[in-house]
Amino acid sequence: MLEKDYERLMREILELVEKEYDPTSAELVDKAYEVAKSAHEGQVRESGEPYISHPVNVAKIVSDLGMDPPTICGALLHDVVEDTDTTIETIRQLFGSEIALIVDGLTKIEALEKEDVRLSEIETIRKMIFAMAQDMRVVIVKLADRLHNMRTLDALSVEKQRRKSRQTMEIYAPIANRLGIYTVKRELEDLSFKHLYPRDYQEIKRLVDKKIRERSQEIEFYRKELETSLKENGVEFIEIDGRIKHFYSIWRKMHLKNKEFSEIYDLFALRILVKDIPKCYTSLGVVHNLWNPIPGRFKDYIASPKSNGYQALQTSVMTNKGDALEIQIRDEKMHHEAEYGMAAHWKYKEGEVKNSEWIDRLVEWQKDYAKGLSKWKDFAKELQLDEVFAFTPKGEIKHLPKGATPIDFAYSIHTDIGNHYSGAIVNGRMVPMGYRIQNGDRIKITIDKNNSGPSLDWLKYAHSSRTRAKIKKSLRERFSKDYMLRGRDILREIAKKHKLSVEDILVDERVKHYLNMRHIESEEEFEIRLGEGAITSLQIEKFIGKGNLKKNVEFSRTPTKPEGKEIIVEDLEGIEVHFSKCCNPVPGDPIVGVVTRSHGISIHTADCKNLKGIDHERIVKVSWGMKSDELFEAKIGMRAYDREGFLSDVMNRIREKHVQIISVMSYADDVGIAHASVRVNVSDLKQLRDLMEHIRKEKGIIEVHRERGGMSEGGGPARYKRKS
Repeated sequence: MLEKDYERLMREILELVEKEYDPTSAELVDKAYEVAKSAHEGQVRESGEPYISHPVNVAKIVSDLGMDPPTICGALLHDVVEDTDTTIETIRQLFGSEIALIVDGLTKIEALEKEDVRLSEIETIRKMIFAMAQDMRVVIVKLADRLHNMRTLDALSVEKQRRKSRQTMEIYAPIANRLGIYTVKRELEDLSFKHLYPRDYQEIKRLVDKKIRERSQEIEFYRKELETSLKENGVEFIEIDGRIKHFYSIWRKMHLKNKEFSEIYDLFALRILVKDIPKCYTSLGVVHNLWNPIPGRFKDYIASPKSNGYQALQTSVMTNKGDALEIQIRDEKMHHEAEYGMAAHWKYKEGEVKNSEWIDRLVEWQKDYAKGLSKWKDFAKELQLDEVFAFTPKGEIKHLPKGATPIDFAYSIHTDIGNHYSGAIVNGRMVPMGYRIQNGDRIKITIDKNNSGPSLDWLKYAHSSRTRAKIKKSLRERFSKDYMLRGRDILREIAKKHKLSVEDILVDERVKHYLNMRHIESEEEFEIRLGEGAITSLQIEKFIGKGNLKKNVEFSRTPTKPEGKEIIVEDLEGIEVHFSKCCNPVPGDPIVGVVTRSHGISIHTADCKNLKGIDHERIVKVSWGMKSDELFEAKIGMRAYDREGFLSDVMNRIREKHVQIISVMSYADDVGIAHASVRVNVSDLKQLRDLMEHIRKEKGIIEVHRERGGMSEGGGPARYKRKS
């Protein structure tokens, strides 16, 4: 951007501020511009443009959103403290505490972003949530900052383009969506889409351009037909315009619903803008009288707004020509709030808005995360707008994530209600805890004050991250002593494995830094987190280095046994996991989890005999996670014609495969058949089966099988078979 371009933008900003506010406000904004320009003197962006062009563009985006003069000043000054010698105290002295607060919040976020690592992303989010709770304007400036950076992304390397685009798609676009700032959300998504999937982007763009050429006259015909009908029925309106679905939303819908471009029927929509709410409903009547409404496609977001405040009437109709057409109806204020979200409060000069319920939830997530009760993926869930709403018996509306259950509803009312939950009555009938709440359900929660609190299996039914965090907190309080003792044992095992003392681990600088980032302030809290599974021993071991495991060890050696680090438990992240000794599963085995009352999830093979008779409600879906260097115990049984040196030869075959032997038991029966049982450590099912096949080649072998909880599987010389 040439210098005259950013100066022109600055003049436009000043003219707008003077028109919307007063000359004094314009002078304040101009002063912020001069301070920023002087501070950034000599600095250039990677594109070669003067650096001041960036804060000016950010300020222009913010002013176009209708933000107030202090926010515009904050936008102009947002990089001054981070990238120049100017201090936050200087900003406070020159502009006052209000603007300094905005700049300070942005500076802390910028400092973290420069690290560009996943942990820094999480801390950035936590800083943003803290900033939102203090002053929403900090995040609005941050979104504008990210939007301009995305507009100028071509100056960066392809790797940086993709990384920034991923961050934007995962974090910033969803935040803009949650704040209801759709004009920013749409552009962030399309720009990210362009760099993450360039070929798909160009193809969608080509198809949309072609469709516009084909349907522009057709859409104009329907617009005029609707306009005529509204006038004939005496309905006043401000305007009727057309809307084209943005590129990313088209692509996403095609992928989610497995549709071709030609099957996207809501590509175009007509939007009716009226003066007030009664005219919204009157216009809806005209629309449905003019064209046939498509059943199940009407949504009244005026009576039941989305949790981010979005309001409108939305309906889909079939025209007289057989075309499907989407219609949106809003009044003027709804329209501005739909485009600018929370920023619209400043546009209407309503001043600073109070924290929305969603921001309160994010603040709660931040606290839960710091305590190890929530995970990073829970933040992504909180950003989603896919919701259901239900009513309390008194008619209070509760917004919950889609898929929520009665236990989520109970905890959304009050933590004590959730902790003493005993049942739920939905629309007059009792439902199980796993019932999926539907829009409009009226729910009454029954409680039992004698209930000691939630049990671990409640987590299976909790869909909301807030509910899960509250359940985990209650369990931690009840079982903290057990968790602490278990965590202490785990810590001793880690120390023993690596030939260290527990003190060595606790004073290790890398471990201390990791615990500090997780806000763990005491040894007791560390032990509790380990004991409950919020932190795994693998996470600690990666900081102190791997122990040297020998390939061949003495027969009596106790194996190094992992405790659940390879397992992903569906919807139960952060819960202690241990492997059942009755069936000794190894990676590759089909597995299931069984919820125990106070000892986490027990992992069994899917055909384990001990699963018979277990309540199916306690069974959870589990899967093997990322492969690592961990080893798993397995037991191999075999029969062979007894001969001198047989057992020694089998041991040599096992060593040839570099497999760790734990112990060996053998005996010969009265008819000259040798029976042996060998416990080994293997990495997965493939290695175990390869080893069994290798043993089967030994002279005199009759049968090789895997022993599991009284069951065995394996094969004779030609094939594997089951052995009863």
